[in-house]
Amino acid sequence: MLTTSRIVWLATALILAGCANTKTAGGATEATLCRIWGESLSTRSRFDTAETKRDIAESYADFVEACPGWAGIVP
Repeated sequence: MLTTSRIVWLATALILAGCANTKTAGGATEATLCRIWGESLSTRSRFDTAETKRDIAESYADFVEACPGWAGIVP
């Protein structure tokens, strides 16, 4: 039976789990995901518009934030 204290405990556990450090090493799966994502990043071109340049910069920043150990493969 779910008592109020159990519900509070479960809710607290779920909230704290959501705040856990997600940048810890995730092993082979994380490495594979970061490698594939990094290899698929757009490259810059002299024909890029201002909007395209901004979008590419944002995608690079997102990648570096999600995969800090892989920043060296950003084109």
